[in-house]
Amino acid sequence: MEVILLNVVAGIATLLIGAVRSTDVVQKILHELLPRIFKKKQEAKKSYGERLAVLSDNLQRSSQQVDDILAELASVAKEREQGILTLEKEMEALQLHEKDMKQRIESLQNVPLPAVEHFAKMMNSTEKRKARRDYLLFGAGVVVSTVIAIGLKLLGFG
Repeated sequence: MEVILLNVVAGIATLLIGAVRSTDVVQKILHELLPRIFKKKQEAKKSYGERLAVLSDNLQRSSQQVDDILAELASVAKEREQGILTLEKEMEALQLHEKDMKQRIESLQNVPLPAVEHFAKMMNSTEKRKARRDYLLFGAGVVVSTVIAIGLKLLGFG
């Protein structure tokens, strides 16, 4: 139908223009212009099936985008939940540590002051002995390693 209408309009235009232009040029121009004009009307006259197909395609793409967003939201929520669980575990551990420290402080508060001073003196003397022992062991290690190095050099290994 469109082709017949197009040819009729082209024929009338050719009759009107007459000798000024050749029919091929007019038909070419009309073949370019008329489809543009009728295309707007054709778009408006799409069948319900075509319109439904376009709409369902748009709906499917939109649905996929919503699904992607929901999946991302779920993963963020899971990450946040894991973070909260980790913080809760750390808080429980800190609460246990705090409770233990409070018990130790309470038990030390019940100890008489002279006993604490005596215990501190014992720890200081032990620390001094440990420092001397550490210096002796370090010096002995230096001497032994030097002797071994000299012995290896004399034997030709070093």
